Amino acid sequence: PWSPEIVDPRARRGRRHGHHGLLNLLVAAFACGLLTLRRAEDLSRDIGKRTRRAWRLPRWVSDSTLYRLLSKQLARGFREPVRVQTKQILAEEAAAGIQPLLPIKVATIDGKSILTTTQAPIPGMDQTPCDAEGTPLWRLGALRAVMTSSPSAPLLDLEFLGAKEGESPAFRVLFPRLVANFGELFDVVTGDAGLTARENAELVIACAKDYMLGLKGNQPTLFEYAQSAFANQQCPPRAVTVERSHGAIYTRELWCHSVNGAGQSELDLPGARQLWCVRQTRDEDGQPPVIEWRYFVTSLPSTRLWYQHVLVLVRLHWRVENAHNWTLDMVLGEDNGAPCEKSREALEVATWLRALAYNSVSTWRVRAPKKDRLPISWARAAETLRDLFVRGLAPDALPPTAAPA
Repeated sequence: PWSPEIVDPRARRGRRHGHHGLLNLLVAAFACGLLTLRRAEDLSRDIGKRTRRAWRLPRWVSDSTLYRLLSKQLARGFREPVRVQTKQILAEEAAAGIQPLLPIKVATIDGKSILTTTQAPIPGMDQTPCDAEGTPLWRLGALRAVMTSSPSAPLLDLEFLGAKEGESPAFRVLFPRLVANFGELFDVVTGDAGLTARENAELVIACAKDYMLGLKGNQPTLFEYAQSAFANQQCPPRAVTVERSHGAIYTRELWCHSVNGAGQSELDLPGARQLWCVRQTRDEDGQPPVIEWRYFVTSLPSTRLWYQHVLVLVRLHWRVENAHNWTLDMVLGEDNGAPCEKSREALEVATWLRALAYNSVSTWRVRAPKKDRLPISWARAAETLRDLFVRGLAPDALPPTAAPA
């Protein structure tokens, strides 16, 4: 359902297609992996009568019509359809008995670039120098919140970032809104080291949530304290997992360190209770082992999760890159540029439409029949979703094998 705040920017005379129908077509085209407006036009020619009637499109739509709409459409009001869509996805997963990937529910917040260019100025975007010569760079990104504990990992919300805006201040704008809209649906928020700050930790604790934040060199005091806490570690790891992926074997080992009492003052991070150290070893035939050390600080008490679940939580944190960001770039083509780059407003509208498309294809992929007990590929999910639109089937007309597990 589209929000009434999303206003049709077209003139009242000469409207051939419904406003919501055009937006539906754009979302569907992105979800089907059709990355250009010309391909969206092709989809409008191919869709079945039931789909055309549901989308309120009397006939096919030209790519120039879609471009003119995007060039004039305001971004106000698009957050609400994403909120409604995500809540519906999570409610349907619960009703269908689709279990979360962890006993506690996790939202991960991470930044991602939308467009970076030095070619031409884009109205509404600020610029920053990108080299010693002062070459102007126009950049637009977004801080995104994703429900990584859900099998479909739907997008919850996002906050746009200009060239001179940082992720940590944007977190303090995004997180209260996230709690207001989805507070009952998640327990823990995770973030990279760029979000590790006293103000952010204090905000999470004030909202009665827990956090798991990364530690790196940008927080030298915290990072050095974490390294010293695990230096010359003599005890065996609390948990170990072994996984085979992409022709290599990954071994992950976990160590924990309590920071109650004196350690609390050393960290100077509100609510901090534990430090976690994860050593990942990558073994591949004919290659020397590759070892990575990763450190995290968390407000979770040691009794909240089994140690094996801690390693799952760390993996869920990286899922925002593997499931959400990768899909947006490789399947929905966000890294290749926007279909309309006439203004910052047009870029933001395309971002919201891609967010709706990502939620759609991700949910479709999770609920489709599995192959070898694994979800079908993203390309196959996009392909079968397009087949659904072309055949003009309603969801209740799908064969029983496509029903949620």
